[in-house]
Amino acid sequence: MKKRKRYIIIGAVILFMGILAVIGVNAACGPRGHWQKGFHSRFHCEDVTDFVMWKMDRHVKDLNLNEDQKQEYDRVRSEIKANIMEAMEKRREFHGIVQAELNKDNPDMKSLANLVKHRLDKMPGLIGKPLDLFVEFYNILDKDQKAKVIERFRWRMG
Repeated sequence: MKKRKRYIIIGAVILFMGILAVIGVNAACGPRGHWQKGFHSRFHCEDVTDFVMWKMDRHVKDLNLNEDQKQEYDRVRSEIKANIMEAMEKRREFHGIVQAELNKDNPDMKSLANLVKHRLDKMPGLIGKPLDLFVEFYNILDKDQKAKVIERFRWRMG
């Protein structure tokens, strides 16, 4: 009877430690998002292009495109993918320039501020191009597909 009680207590302690370990691992991995991707502290990592493409494909799949529409979507998709990859490369270059300037003993903050202003002046073009591509894609949709897209926008806007 004494041995059996000892095994039960040891088993309960091991089970309790296992539960604590599982809770600790889950807490360390961060909260789960809507896409079951977990918490990412650096959104601008290498897989951002794949994530955007996955998200686009998921929503376009619900539209049940015909062959002509699929070809147009593939063209738009490839242009958007190229734009994202180009923007990521420009971001890396810009980050390198800023980092190099900040690592100097006496960084020139005026030239750094002008560099950032010049970069911000280019932002409307970076945002406008994907919007133009979306409008092109939207114009090839039929009435029911357009209604689904508008309904999705309304849902997202709350």
